[in-house]
Order: sequence, then structure tokens, then C-alpha cells
Amino acid sequence: MEGLNLSAHSVVAPEGSTNQATDVSRSLPPETWGLTRAEGGLCLEGKPLAGLTERWGSPLFVVHAARLAENVRRFQQVPRGQSRGVEVYYSYKTNPIPAVLQKLSRLGVGAEVVSPYELWLAMRLGVAPGNIIYNGPGKTPDFARKLVQSELLLTHLNHREEIALLAQAATELGKRPNVGIRLATSDSWSGKFGVPIAGGQALAAYEEALSHPSLRVVGLHAHRGVAIQDADTLERFLREVLEFCDTLHARLGLDLEFLDLGGSLAVPTVLPLDDSPLPLAERVRRRLSIERYLELLVESVEDHFRRAGRPTPRILLEPGRALTGNTQMLLCRVNSLNAAGKGPAHAILDAGENIAHILHREYHEIFHAERWGESPSEPYTLDGPTCSPMDSLRASIELPRLRLGDTLAIMDAGAYLVSFSNSFCFPQPGIVVLEQGRETLVRRAETYEDMVDRDLYANEVSR
Repeated sequence: MEGLNLSAHSVVAPEGSTNQATDVSRSLPPETWGLTRAEGGLCLEGKPLAGLTERWGSPLFVVHAARLAENVRRFQQVPRGQSRGVEVYYSYKTNPIPAVLQKLSRLGVGAEVVSPYELWLAMRLGVAPGNIIYNGPGKTPDFARKLVQSELLLTHLNHREEIALLAQAATELGKRPNVGIRLATSDSWSGKFGVPIAGGQALAAYEEALSHPSLRVVGLHAHRGVAIQDADTLERFLREVLEFCDTLHARLGLDLEFLDLGGSLAVPTVLPLDDSPLPLAERVRRRLSIERYLELLVESVEDHFRRAGRPTPRILLEPGRALTGNTQMLLCRVNSLNAAGKGPAHAILDAGENIAHILHREYHEIFHAERWGESPSEPYTLDGPTCSPMDSLRASIELPRLRLGDTLAIMDAGAYLVSFSNSFCFPQPGIVVLEQGRETLVRRAETYEDMVDRDLYANEVSR
């Protein structure tokens, strides 16, 4: 699996030590993320992680620009044995950091946006309308007009009631936007998302859309939502979508120009919190890599249309977590230690569910930045700083003996941590990009003043 070093199933202890610091069946080596070990602790591109928090503050998000560019390259390559690859449109909601989005755009990645704000942001960052896809429910009449005026590559209609809404806006403005319809397959998100294939509902939606001359019906959108972790899951999803493409051709004479297969590819090193008996490294190894995912996907689509004797649509993907998840880490410090009571001591960090809530349902590797691999190790519960009993990031983890001010690195922090960060009791962290050994602050840490800046009463009092 490209980009992962999973050959090391054990932790190398420092010279002179006899015990290992972690349960090797539940640990991945830091090298998996390009980290190295030196006298100053874990480093990225020669920069000690603890030193980053000393210079920029803690907690701190760190973006690894080289890994981001490498992931883009992997998604953009043509799979082996195929004549072409896919077109990539990054899911803005996954990690909406303008500096990251700008880098992706400069690398040839388009924008997939799901809100008026995200559309505004993409245009503010200079993304051409022809490189933007709009998805998402909740379109209003005013915003439908904005979508039509923007002349995007594609606007996907989330449910049948949106068809007439966009058609009316297009008629009034004298334009003919490119549209697709979002499907709900048998194992994808449904409810407020998409029109079910089952029961002929999606077919009826397409028939209605085609009846409006103001709409150019050229696309199909199918986003599974639930993570795609293995080849069988991907193949079942594709089979259902491609069979519906055949139905559109046979019943309505529609040959699609765009086949948008969404995202949902899992980050290999982020796992569900469960009781799998398999060692962590083995579970990671069984995950779909970007390369294998693309091979299966492009081959399935091209073979299907070749056998059907119809032109293959342009294949669009909207990766989010698979593109940026492993390109970012969250650094935080130990604020206090509480050893009272039974069980592991509680290490109270300066980052908790206000920043890293997703750790409640996902396994993310966590490293001791200064002394990873040292012995002896001790069990800890990692708690956040907020006054909430739910604010616990890890019920039990073995780490070298912690001291006040120690730095921990939470890996794979590039998907939905920034998106869902909030200012509950504490300011939000800053963001640094590390590129070729250079540190660039791209978002300063939130201040107390920022937290009340829009509060008119607070502003009045300050005068």
C-alpha cells in the first residue's frame, strides 16, 4: 500500500532499555505518516513536533503539504491498463481550510460544495465555475437563481421537488444549466439524501427533469456516504449504479455525459472503534488503497459501457477524507494529571471533543511526541479540558509516563476535525502548513476577543 510502512510490527526501544512502550498488536509505526525519530523526539521534515507547539501554540493543526500533493497525484493518475482516469473534485466540507483548498486548486483539483458559503468560498479562492460541482439539500428559490447564474459544471438535484425549483429559475434567467440527480442506492445514505432507485422513484425523477426544456440533464450523482473499506462494498455499489445507467438508456434514451460517483473511500489508518481480533496493522493492510480503488472503479465503469456499446461518461469523484485525512495532525499538550480513583490515570489535554469529537467513534493513532517508544509505559485515559463528562478522547491508551506540558500527536486529523471544531469554553486552534521544511501559519489561533467579536453587547461594554 503506497505511502504506508506496515512492515514494522514492533516498536524499537531506545538503547539500554529492555521493555517496549506499546502493545505492538495495536500500534502503527510513526513512519507510516512520514515521521522520523531523533533526539528531540518525533519529527516531520526534520522539525520536532514539540517545537512546533512551542513556536505556534497548542493545540495546533499541522498540514503536511508534501503528503497532500502526493495524495492528489495518486488520485489523478491513470489506473494500470486503462486509457483514462477520473476527474477529482474535493469535498470542501471535509477540511475547509482556505490555504489547503487553494493548494488543491493549484494542483488541478476542482471543488465539490454543498452550501452557499462553500460556493462563495470556492469563487473567492478563484476556482472557475466550470470546476465546481454543487450538491446538497435545502436549496431555496433565491439560491436556485444563484446556482443558475453561476454556470457551474454541474448542479445536482438532491430530490424530486428541486427539479421544478431549478427549472423555474433557469426559465426566468434564460439559461440552461447542466444538472444531475442524486440517487440513493440500497446501501447508501437515504432519507433527506437523494432519490431512491427502488420502486422506480429515481427513474420518474429523471423523466420529470427531462420534461423541462430549461434543464440540460447530463449527470448522475451517487454518493454512498457510508465508508467504502473493501472491494466487495465498492463493487456492489457500482453494480447498482451502472444497472440504473442501463435503465436510463433503455427507458428514456438518456446517455449520460457525467457519472459522479461521490467519495466515501475510507482512510486506511482510521478504523472503527470495535473489538476486531485482528492486529491493527493487518486491519489497515486489508483496506482499499487509493490505487486499488481507482483500478476497480475505472475498470468497472469502462468495461460496462464498452460491453453495452455506449460511450463512457466522464467519471467524476468527490474524495474528502481519502484525500486529506492523513495529511494533517493535531498536536496538543498535557495540561494536568489526575491519578485519583481506580483504573488508568486521567491525562487532561488542551484539546478535547470541542476539536476532536470524531475520536468518539474512530480509532486514530496517538503518539507521544517527545518520548515515543520509551519505557516504561503506563495506561492513561485521555480527557479534554471542557467541563463535560463526555469529553474523553480515549478510554485507555499506553504511553510513556506523562509529564505536565508533554505533547501528543493525534494522527489523521485532516477530515472533519476542523469542520466540526467549536468554541465551547475554549478558543479554536491555529493551523500551520509544513512545506519543504518551512512553517507557515495559515490560520491564527482564535482569541477570546474573536469569540465575542460579533456580540453587540460585549462590543458596547468594551467602549
